[in-house]
Amino acid sequence: MTTITGIHKFTMTSGERRCIIIDNENKIPLYYPNLYLTIQYRNRGWSFSTMESVALSISLLYRFLRANNISIENNIFAGQCLSNSEIESLSMYLMKKRSRHEPFEPISTRTLYHRLNTIIGYLSWLSDTILRFDASEQRACANRMVRTIKQRLPVNSKNKKYTNDGLSQNVQEKILEVINPRSAKNPFELYVRQRNELMILLLYHLGIRCGELLNIKLEDIDFQKNRILITRRPDEKEDPRHNQPLVKTYGRTLSLDRELVLKIHNYISFDRQKVSSSKKGYLFLSYKPGPSRGLPISKSGYHKIIAQIASCDPLLHSLKGHQLRHTWNYNFSNLMDSLPVSISEEEQGRMREQQMGWKENSGTTAIYNKRFIREKTDEASLRLQELLNTARRKNDNNK
Repeated sequence: MTTITGIHKFTMTSGERRCIIIDNENKIPLYYPNLYLTIQYRNRGWSFSTMESVALSISLLYRFLRANNISIENNIFAGQCLSNSEIESLSMYLMKKRSRHEPFEPISTRTLYHRLNTIIGYLSWLSDTILRFDASEQRACANRMVRTIKQRLPVNSKNKKYTNDGLSQNVQEKILEVINPRSAKNPFELYVRQRNELMILLLYHLGIRCGELLNIKLEDIDFQKNRILITRRPDEKEDPRHNQPLVKTYGRTLSLDRELVLKIHNYISFDRQKVSSSKKGYLFLSYKPGPSRGLPISKSGYHKIIAQIASCDPLLHSLKGHQLRHTWNYNFSNLMDSLPVSISEEEQGRMREQQMGWKENSGTTAIYNKRFIREKTDEASLRLQELLNTARRKNDNNK
């Protein structure tokens, strides 16, 4: 069954990525939703991925409204906003995944929070836009509707502590075992194993983000100095991906060890050239037969690779690519702690900010270093308890 509303993604001649919400029956863009996206997000410089996420939530709202024969614009103007039962039905509607290929499944609390919060923002803006002149009764009705939807917001779990720990040593070793092209546990076809191994190794050894990995071009690699450039390319015209992977951090140059450089060189010389002989362009390409062959790997393609790795061993069942970035920070902290010559916390912070591309003194270092700090706190606490118990026993013996 065709959905009532949908999202159309496209790339402008300037290279800018855009998305609009359309009526799937007549392909006409919806006026107010797209005005909202343009004024509140596009004109304020928000990323394409953020605009797409907002568009999806608003599109779901309009699917619900159309399915229930509700014109929200007319209702706001007439002071007849959504009833409590309709808001409850909307909340239940938003709780389900809506895939064309699978039965409805529950979504995470975090996703529901995002959907409802986005809709609250949109309806608040829509009410202000429609009722821009004096309309006290209608405005009071709209405000009640927004307040009632806010009451349906679940407790947001985004601030829950320690949800993004680095990977344990056992998990790290299992990943390296699984991605080895010669491993019997490797879940990939032979022709993509070298590429996929290199992708994971770059994430693991450098701590870079998904967007940074997929944004690497051949010209970013300096084989003479063993370095790689991480650089921002917003609205890149040469990038055919509508959902362009973006570098969200500061640009920087990272050092590579000789073994990693050799793997990159071998991949380019003997593997990548099977789909593209060009000495320019993106490092990681799609090998899939069809129109996408030779094009840069999409973000969805990247997430499929991670999902395949996660599915091949119970130890990896909850693996997410971004955990490798947290793991780099944990391993870095352990390295700093093991050095014979102490490096100050301040200098360690600057080193970490350089590698990760973070703004100086942004506080992000603490977020990525939680596991190490927690373990050191536990060690200190246990040591203190041991000292206190020793002192207590000594005092008891002297009585």
